[in-house]
Amino acid sequence: MTDADTGTTEDLVPRPPRPARTGARRWLPLFIAFGAIVAVVGLVWNLVDGALFLYDADEAVERRTELGDERFTLTGAPIGCSIRKDAFDTNGEPVVVFSMSFGGKAIDVVHRGDPAELFVAGVPVVLDGAWVESPPPVDGYTGLADDGWHYASDRMRVKHDQISNTDDEDRPDVSGIEATSAAEACRA
Repeated sequence: MTDADTGTTEDLVPRPPRPARTGARRWLPLFIAFGAIVAVVGLVWNLVDGALFLYDADEAVERRTELGDERFTLTGAPIGCSIRKDAFDTNGEPVVVFSMSFGGKAIDVVHRGDPAELFVAGVPVVLDGAWVESPPPVDGYTGLADDGWHYASDRMRVKHDQISNTDDEDRPDVSGIEATSAAEACRA
């Protein structure tokens, strides 16, 4: 038989108190909760801040003042006569400058970095960057838009689709600007 079965009073004898929690043990749950809150806020912030909206050239021009200097993704087709892959900006850094169009609107682009591997006139490109309220900072280059703004890009991708593998003669006009007006702009 055990002491519990016999009903002895040894079980009623006070035991020594548990040692008091140390400062680190007392604050550990709070540190873990604070860390979890910071991680969730940081994740949400990055998701919201990292999202880039996609605009075609014509829509980007219409929303230029609304967009301000926020980064966004731009799509359109480079206009052949405007492309300069060997340009330098006013700081002497190599850039690719060109005008692109979609929906009848032209945009001057200054791209820092190498162009996409399949970058050619008439094949749509997707760019990440922001508006800058100044003409392209390249000596002797005014661009076809010539509206006092340019799009500063730092990432370029060629928009692949079923028409990019066809011959140039069979390719539809994806730029949104009439071929005659683009040719006239290039002659000017």
